[in-house]
Amino acid sequence: MTNEWNEFKAYTEPPTYTVSNGKDTAFLGRFTADMLRDFTGLSRIFTILARGYIFHNPDGSIKDRDPYEQIEYARRALCAWCSIPKHKKDAPVKEWQFDVCFDKYHEEFAELVDESGSGWYWRHVHAVAEFVGKNRASVNKHLHCLVERTVEWEAEWEKKVRQYQVPLFSSNTNAEWLLLFDTAIADALELGSLRRESVVLSPGQIEQIEQLKPDGVPHRVMMTLAEYYIANKPADGGFIVLPVTNVEAYLGSSSLGKQYLSKIPVEFMERKETGFGVSMYRVNL
Repeated sequence: MTNEWNEFKAYTEPPTYTVSNGKDTAFLGRFTADMLRDFTGLSRIFTILARGYIFHNPDGSIKDRDPYEQIEYARRALCAWCSIPKHKKDAPVKEWQFDVCFDKYHEEFAELVDESGSGWYWRHVHAVAEFVGKNRASVNKHLHCLVERTVEWEAEWEKKVRQYQVPLFSSNTNAEWLLLFDTAIADALELGSLRRESVVLSPGQIEQIEQLKPDGVPHRVMMTLAEYYIANKPADGGFIVLPVTNVEAYLGSSSLGKQYLSKIPVEFMERKETGFGVSMYRVNL
């Protein structure tokens, strides 16, 4: 979770679809079922993608360019990642509408959109649904829903992709539209390049975590919360945003928000609820 370059690659490289047992969700990639079904957690994903394309070369090295000159490049990358393929029955895009098919960016972003206009996210969702459909006996039953609402998902995703393209200061922007490509790019410019090294806790910090870990909360959860806080904590040691949905995707389970956070003692972590799949927290180590 603290190596952001690896996170970027998880959203841009071809996924692997395999399953070893009923609890294995590795075929979902850096997503949970809720994320794929309800479009949650995309704010961080868009920001990670924007930072990667603004600040980094394909090998991860830092670009020797003005980041502000890369804004349109990052915006095209986001469009490519979200692209929806055209269908023969589709009506022409009206002048006032935003397009949703970005096959024209295939040559520039071959890893994000194919020649038919199928973007990385579109292909992943459909590949997951196909994989679950073919492996129902090996996949946890709560994931079978990913097969059953693909058509409904497509219609909702088309609405979302049009919404994401609305300019930040558009007079027609709905106040409920919390996520736009422009907001992700603005966040990316503020945050800068991606972290390419993981945080390593000291033996003393690990021992302290073991002493404070409550029953029923996995060691990996406590470690991840500590590492993420140390990687992002402000100079004054205050609270930071905990992207619960994305951390759950990293851990491969939706249990963080539903089960674990309420059990973690305040001696280890102080937390403030904010809603929208995030909370504010501070780790005491």
